[in-house]
Amino acid sequence: MRELAFRDRTDAGVVLADELTRVLVRPCVVLGIPRGGMAVAFEIAERFRAPLGVAYARKVVLAVRPELAVGAIDEDGHLLVDHDALHALGGDPQALAEARRIAALEITRERELYDTPSLTPWFAQRAVVLVDDGLATGLTMRAAAAWAHRHGARELLAAVPVASLDAAARLEREVGRVVCPWVDEDFDAVGAYFRDFAQVSDEEVIALLARARGWAPALPARS
Repeated sequence: MRELAFRDRTDAGVVLADELTRVLVRPCVVLGIPRGGMAVAFEIAERFRAPLGVAYARKVVLAVRPELAVGAIDEDGHLLVDHDALHALGGDPQALAEARRIAALEITRERELYDTPSLTPWFAQRAVVLVDDGLATGLTMRAAAAWAHRHGARELLAAVPVASLDAAARLEREVGRVVCPWVDEDFDAVGAYFRDFAQVSDEEVIALLARARGWAPALPARS
């Protein structure tokens, strides 16, 4: 695995863009899941000169195991729960509610800070590409996909550089098309597949959105 690792998220985005040229019907819009997914999504949006936006979805975790998602929440507040993981960690409704509250606050903070227009007016007219930097459980991407469907996505693709076999299979059943060059049945943590997996900062996300601003024509009027 190590000899095939992506150099960084930029490299992963370039590889994904190559994969998407074979299957993506343009025009499209590209949405990254913050923060790591935005660095991957930028490379795809640049390749296709497509509008770049943000899919505000976030994993929900309990304090006892903050590295393990028990659910995910989208920007509308819809919660997706992995009940098996929740029960395995001894989570109760009160702990889940607190975890959900914390995740929702972070989404609100990001939306206010990034202050970028919603691309949902395009969802019925263009293919929607949702991007993250990898799928372990896949919960965050599944939450983002459900959000995109509710907001009228005509054609939806999920694009990630690496995924666990279970997460990719589950997501494909729900989304219809998953573009992932590296699906691993012996999956490790997402960061293990990158030589450089440094955290992406808010400032970097803001800079990427600013660089992509010129690729987006005026938003269509809502009917």
